[in-house]
Amino acid sequence: MEKEIKSVAESYCSRNPEEERFYEFFFKYCRKYNINWASATEKEKAFIEEVTQVTYERDRAIRMETPLEDVRPAFAS
Repeated sequence: MEKEIKSVAESYCSRNPEEERFYEFFFKYCRKYNINWASATEKEKAFIEEVTQVTYERDRAIRMETPLEDVRPAFAS
């Protein structure tokens, strides 16, 4: 039981570098476009989510040395 609790605590406190990188982009774009997530409209949230996701995927492709053509363009269906 004690081992389970320690494992849960470690996973809760562990840091995921990819997740942190994603949120760096997220907060960067919220600041850039002056969007407060808590009071943002659905349209503003969709915009920030899209820009963040595509930027993160492009960044990850560059870091992993995979073709940028594999990353979908922003606002593509």
